[in-house]
Amino acid sequence: MKDAKHALTPTFDIDEQNAIVSCNRCDMSHLNEFPAHQFRYMRYCGIVERPTRWYRFRKWFSFILVGSFMPLHVLYLVENPLSDLVVTCEEVMLIQLMAIDMLKFNLFISHHHEMRDLVECFKRMQKCITADELPRFAKCNEVHAKLLRFYVIGSTIVVILYALNAIVTSVTLSIQQHRVLLVTPFSYPFSYQHPVVFAVCFLLCLDFMMMCVYTSATIDVCYSEMATNLAIHFDIVGERFERLDISADQPFADSELNKVISYHSDVSSLAQKMTRLLKTYMFYCLLLVSTILCLLGYEFVMVGNISKRAQVMLLAGVVIGQAVIHTYHGSAIRDHSVNVADSIYSTNWYDATITTRKQILICLMRAQQPVIIKSGFIEASLPTLKTILNSSASYITMLMSLESED
Repeated sequence: MKDAKHALTPTFDIDEQNAIVSCNRCDMSHLNEFPAHQFRYMRYCGIVERPTRWYRFRKWFSFILVGSFMPLHVLYLVENPLSDLVVTCEEVMLIQLMAIDMLKFNLFISHHHEMRDLVECFKRMQKCITADELPRFAKCNEVHAKLLRFYVIGSTIVVILYALNAIVTSVTLSIQQHRVLLVTPFSYPFSYQHPVVFAVCFLLCLDFMMMCVYTSATIDVCYSEMATNLAIHFDIVGERFERLDISADQPFADSELNKVISYHSDVSSLAQKMTRLLKTYMFYCLLLVSTILCLLGYEFVMVGNISKRAQVMLLAGVVIGQAVIHTYHGSAIRDHSVNVADSIYSTNWYDATITTRKQILICLMRAQQPVIIKSGFIEASLPTLKTILNSSASYITMLMSLESED
């Protein structure tokens, strides 16, 4: 009997149990790194959760440096109004990029606590998911960790090309003019030909560009990761609605329905909270992308230097990538939020009580209102991306016509 009892008792392989435990630990480790590895690249700019005296100094130095480059470029354009059209277009493009980067960096200065609170809200929301739903979020976070690295690598290559182009230009001009002429990656409205002044300006340019790289990569990938998490949450809400049995003879139908409705309400509120925090920078980013791409396209056509063209192409790829991140995820959140309504309609509401039917009707009406990420008159959606690209092509044609007339 004892042997028979052991024969009927289910046994588990120890290796299988260890594999399950290690898998869960791996999933939880990725969740703990949400979003985008906890803003780890922002340490370069002095943004940390518990800042020391050095990090406070670095943060405000970074803020002043990021804020000072745009007025310097505006002053350079004022002092050189009759410069080459290609140079003018590049300066205008850089001013627009600096304005966007300033808005992104300001999120960590003026809205630092709101950013941290938003991250904590997403983490608390993940406590509502079950073990079967956990791998989706772990995979999402793992993918965005890789996306963040690719983003930083691609943007850093652009910085390197800017620096190399300045060095090559300095050597070329010095050989042609038979005297030492120094060129920095960015233009300044004052003379920097003294070696010490040139070294300081060159290093400040590199420091500024790396700040912009880390800030843009962190904010854009963070938004992408949060938006993807929201889409997954909406999918889980729909699946839970489809699994509900709210027929009149079910004793716990009302309590289970209320849990799913509460979960849906929390996800919708979290989406609105994220939109309110990020809408300002998203508005200006999508607003200026078309003109930035126009100026980059014109510069690509007009310059003959291969390294300069490669620099322009990579920078245009980064800008288009930013626009794709915002518009694609805006459309994804809208579509996934509306799909919840179809899941609610798929329940067996016709077998429920009158009170439950009324509750289902109200919930259905709420789910039919999509979550739209919009700021001002610009909606983050794929049709907006199409409009941006079409406008950029039209602006490039206009600039080419102006050049032909000149």
